[in-house]
Amino acid sequence: MTYCKISLKKLTKTTKHPRYRDADFRSLFGSLKVSPQLPFSRSEFQQSSVKYIKGISIAGVQQKLSLKIDPGNRLIPVSEGGKYILKPSPEEFPNAAENEHAAMVTSKLLKIEPAACGLVSFSDGELAYITKRFDRLDNKEKLHQEDLVQGFGMSSSRKYDGSYEAAGKLINRMTNGKMSVVLDFVRRVTHAYLIGNDDMHLKNISLQKLEGNTSHYYDKLTPNYDSFFTDAFENINSESFLAIDLLESGFSEKYDYYGYYTGYDFIEFGTRLNIPERLVKKIIKDITNKMNSIQDVAKKSYMPAAMKTKAIQVIGDRARVLSIGMNE
Repeated sequence: MTYCKISLKKLTKTTKHPRYRDADFRSLFGSLKVSPQLPFSRSEFQQSSVKYIKGISIAGVQQKLSLKIDPGNRLIPVSEGGKYILKPSPEEFPNAAENEHAAMVTSKLLKIEPAACGLVSFSDGELAYITKRFDRLDNKEKLHQEDLVQGFGMSSSRKYDGSYEAAGKLINRMTNGKMSVVLDFVRRVTHAYLIGNDDMHLKNISLQKLEGNTSHYYDKLTPNYDSFFTDAFENINSESFLAIDLLESGFSEKYDYYGYYTGYDFIEFGTRLNIPERLVKKIIKDITNKMNSIQDVAKKSYMPAAMKTKAIQVIGDRARVLSIGMNE
């Protein structure tokens, strides 16, 4: 059985491009004429595209490349004005592209808006993660957005400082009290815990103003980005469950008792952000109800077998501990 390299949905009929559903392909690239095979190899990307490289990501080693669609319907690198961002797997983290893609697809199941993304191939066959930029309108006008490191007025080196509780309170202030945005944030933190993503630091959480907003306040969180099953990498030995503390006060009595975060902690987290307990429980119930579907995404993904197994295990374990405290 083969699955779409964009949605991970089952392929049930002949399509324009192998392993891509036509509707999903058109949604990401705007046309079926675009080639999903890059006109350069991984080694050519490393050797001759240095001038295009834009920043780093996971563990400070993931190169990014800005791409646009040229008149020949090829995805080519550009130094500015790109519509897509290409992220190959770093040598230190094999299959990071497949890992990130699967993690992003799981977020959609939990009603989290993900950045439009998929997998494309280098000319030598290696898969790379591609995502459509969400900070530009079709007329190339830039949407204003700000990550929480900027929101706190801190330097990027402090992206692992603070707590999600403090971040949620900042989001409340920066959106002029929009509780729907704070609730979305709670959902994203819960999702990060579910999939073992312990790299959701303050630079990976951003707010965005929609077109026409001239106020000082933000409208929403940006689409979810830089999400990984970090616990599924063999060479990462994490000593924490989340990138930063869940609560400003550190660990709760329930955490001390169980030795890990449970539903009790997330209910307390929501309460401190003025989110009603019933809404946090609804998020957790949604997770437990969809646990099999979320694990199924990992099974259908393009991650290697060992990485799939670990991701599935983490999802199951975290869903079970999140259910602790749900019946009180």
